[in-house]
Amino acid sequence: MSAMTRKIEVKWNKNVYEIEFDPTAGVDALLKMVQDETGVPKARAKLMPKTKKMWKGVLNEKYDLTSLPPPPLVALLMGSAELPVVPKTKTVFLEDLADAEIAEKGVGLPAGLVNLGNTCYMNSTLQCIRHAEGFREGLAAGASSPMANQFNKELSNSFSQVRSSLEAIPPVGFVSAMRQMFPQFAEQGRQGGYAQQDADEFLNSLMMAASQINSEDALKSAFGGTLPSKEELGGASNLVEATFGLKMEETLTCPEAGDSEPPVTKYDNATKLVCNIQGGHGSKIQISHVAAGIDLGLTGEVEKNSEVLGRNAVWTKKSRVDRLPPYLCLQMMRFFWKATPESADHQGVKCKIMKQINFSDCLDVYDFCSDRVKAILKVPRDKKAAEEEEKASKKLKGESTEDDKKEKDDVTMTDADEEMDDEMKAALAMSMGEEAAAAPTGFAGPGLPKDFMGTYELFGVVCHKGRDSSSGHYVAWVRSSAGSDLWYIFDDDEVSECKTEDVLKLNGGGDWHMSYLNFYKAKE
Repeated sequence: MSAMTRKIEVKWNKNVYEIEFDPTAGVDALLKMVQDETGVPKARAKLMPKTKKMWKGVLNEKYDLTSLPPPPLVALLMGSAELPVVPKTKTVFLEDLADAEIAEKGVGLPAGLVNLGNTCYMNSTLQCIRHAEGFREGLAAGASSPMANQFNKELSNSFSQVRSSLEAIPPVGFVSAMRQMFPQFAEQGRQGGYAQQDADEFLNSLMMAASQINSEDALKSAFGGTLPSKEELGGASNLVEATFGLKMEETLTCPEAGDSEPPVTKYDNATKLVCNIQGGHGSKIQISHVAAGIDLGLTGEVEKNSEVLGRNAVWTKKSRVDRLPPYLCLQMMRFFWKATPESADHQGVKCKIMKQINFSDCLDVYDFCSDRVKAILKVPRDKKAAEEEEKASKKLKGESTEDDKKEKDDVTMTDADEEMDDEMKAALAMSMGEEAAAAPTGFAGPGLPKDFMGTYELFGVVCHKGRDSSSGHYVAWVRSSAGSDLWYIFDDDEVSECKTEDVLKLNGGGDWHMSYLNFYKAKE
């Protein structure tokens, strides 16, 4: 290969072609070489990048090949090498589709969002939220109050544009509506230009605006065209509460007063769970996994008046989830406010906890639920456990079979064995009947899968890289589809691929990207 030529891997069908080309010869010459290698005519050939920092979308003649990044260069070719016989029903080829149709089919890398001045906090959050299908569909179908209508309309438009594009979208309309409705996001930095913002604060603002959508049409669209019953909604009255909302049961008890002071229970709404992060040298509490951090965030102490004691006392607070959503957000409490009384130009700074907090690609919330919800989730969980136990038992019996005689003895029962088996069946039926009679009624939450056991699958992560929330950089990591090992990294307008194992490394402990907002979907 001469100093002027480059090599590119072209993937077409199940084949990979290594083509050596001269960047100065232009796109037309490259496509001619692709045609010679694959047989795909230039007019039908569509080259899409599989390497970061290459061209956006489909390669066009205006692209300067001399600006290609360092190797490796990998591209995906779409196009047929032979013209088919015209069928009775016209066949539509992928290369004949418009860019919007190609994007909808998920061919190639999805589109990113252009950074419009320190808007990585917004871009990364939007890329995660737009993959919550129910929320996205409800947003498109519902109207809201005049104050939030423009914000929600532009938000929905941005989602639609990204889904139907092969190139990065500049969300100009949404950014304008966001800064108009929430002026804090128009704050200027000390060096001029827009200041960096907190992704969680943006998410809170987005949820506040979207909660103004409460029409039946929106809720129907969010749940596949069927409006959940009031019982299933469990008090959820708008799009956010129905798709991301948690109903929290908070119980206060006064240990000092003992049984003389009755517990106080109240209910409140939330849009996310919080993982409290504590630990480090000299700390009594060491949190290293999200489950422990969530549990810590659901307990605490408050000072409150005790009627029995006739004075203020310390009460123990315990919160549990009494309504589960189809989509769940978990915030890693990585930022905290540190006062700086010695500083002359500011009162404090927002610092970051770098501690490593491990998480998996599934989250079981059973232990964080109220007794009512636990009882509902317990039925399918026990059923699943019984099925697994039965499978294990059968497997063990199969492994213990040593010869045909033993197998025959196992299969052929005596009359006594049959009588005993009947007795056991009768006892089992009775116990199952009692269990069925005692089975709880009600719903754990709207839109949850049948026989939902309280397990959520991770589908999106907003990561932060840097030492504090007022600087650094946000990036989104989004699963391509439910159960898939393929993920997309959305670094503003740059999009690349990775695997689940790469996402699970975003657990902190250094200066690299670490998870800040985790998004989950109820698992089938």
